[in-house]
Amino acid sequence: MRHRLLSSVVFWVGLVSLLLPAACQKSTSLSTTAPSAAVAQHPLPERRLSTINVPITIPVTLLEQVLNEQLTGVLYQDDNLEDDDLAVKVTKAAPIRLKAEFSKLYVEVPLRVKAKGRWQWNACELCKKLQKTEETEFDLVVKTESRLQVLPNYQLKSYTSGDFAWGERKPTLSLGPLTINLAKFIEPQLKAQLNPMLQQLDKELQQRVNLKAYLAEAWQQVQQPFSVHDGYKAWLTVEPKAVRITPLALQNNQMSLQIGIDALLAVSMGQKPALAALVPLPAFTPARTLPQEAQIQVATDLSYPYLTDMLQKELRNQTFSFEGGKHQFTVHDLVVSGSGRQLLLALDASGMAKTGFLTKKFQGKIYLQGTPYYDAATQSLKVKDLEYEVKTRDQLVNTANWLLQNKLKTQLEQQMAVPVKDQLTAMRQSLKTGLAENRLHERVLLRGTVLSFEPDTLFLTPSGVRTLFVSSGKMALFVQ
Repeated sequence: MRHRLLSSVVFWVGLVSLLLPAACQKSTSLSTTAPSAAVAQHPLPERRLSTINVPITIPVTLLEQVLNEQLTGVLYQDDNLEDDDLAVKVTKAAPIRLKAEFSKLYVEVPLRVKAKGRWQWNACELCKKLQKTEETEFDLVVKTESRLQVLPNYQLKSYTSGDFAWGERKPTLSLGPLTINLAKFIEPQLKAQLNPMLQQLDKELQQRVNLKAYLAEAWQQVQQPFSVHDGYKAWLTVEPKAVRITPLALQNNQMSLQIGIDALLAVSMGQKPALAALVPLPAFTPARTLPQEAQIQVATDLSYPYLTDMLQKELRNQTFSFEGGKHQFTVHDLVVSGSGRQLLLALDASGMAKTGFLTKKFQGKIYLQGTPYYDAATQSLKVKDLEYEVKTRDQLVNTANWLLQNKLKTQLEQQMAVPVKDQLTAMRQSLKTGLAENRLHERVLLRGTVLSFEPDTLFLTPSGVRTLFVSSGKMALFVQ
């Protein structure tokens, strides 16, 4: 009886030992399907207008040189003595002098006057006519003042008025016993010639300061995309929208004008952007002042293959353990893509969990979705709000529900960081170098300074993650 009972116990123990591994281990293959890889269109942030300053400064010495070249030699000459017994010759006695102050342009024209007078006397009808001719020279200075205005068609308009002043003594002519004051004879002639001279002065000013020609060239050249860094294939594009001009300033012997080109500025990577249809130069808007700061939108792209490669270095073949090894999760491979407005992380993974004598195992695809963001503190691209995709969640409820309860998502979020510090440092430096001085044309030079470089927004594209940064600084266009 005892022998038969012992045999029965051995039989059941052996049977249990044979069945126990199968009863305590359960393996499941996940059959989840990939979510849609379509990326939702993200509303782009409103681009902010920037102002490219175009300072134009003309030293009055330049205009002085032009006027001295145009007005030379004899300015007025009358050799006829028969009509009024007086001949006059007016020449430029010294270089013309210009001065700009108090919002006006002042011009002084030194003149030398050579006058010839004839005196005739007849004592009687039968007496011989007596006559004598004398010559004299004296100096005077014509003084003018001009108000300048820029018309809507960019033409410089000048309004000039003037008069002249005698030297220490007025011109006289001694003819025998007579001393004749020539001022009353000469002044009408000089005044008659003064207006044409002032008109010539206005004409020279308007022709020599051709604002429209200068600005039209700058306006055309600035619309050409140009490289700010060849290595990174970084291109600056300018979309001009409007022109503003401050009042013409005449001070410190300079004519100065501040012109502002309001434009949208952007830097993009890759191939040179296609040249859009050139926008013609519009009429300008008067302005009291112009903003000094410009903002450039800088777009940087991180492709999905690049993100995949970077995260594979962090997560591939890594095992996560929880509750003292009770649960384990191993990432064998991963692929990053986009879905909607979120990053999609596809993990080739396996895992196991122990519950008493029971061990549950699974393997297959696990999909997680999260929101990408730029972390300024670490200068890296990270993911937050990481969640299991809906179909994956349904599978895990039945096969590995413990994954929904543990801290795996938190650990993945902490390790899913793609550093972009080096790229941003290089981009900031390339902007600083590329904008320092860039010749758009043999006569058009662009200079800029970079003051800050801050993140603006981030969104998904069909090919990767695009981050928009805003670089603020100052930009000026010089026309030589």
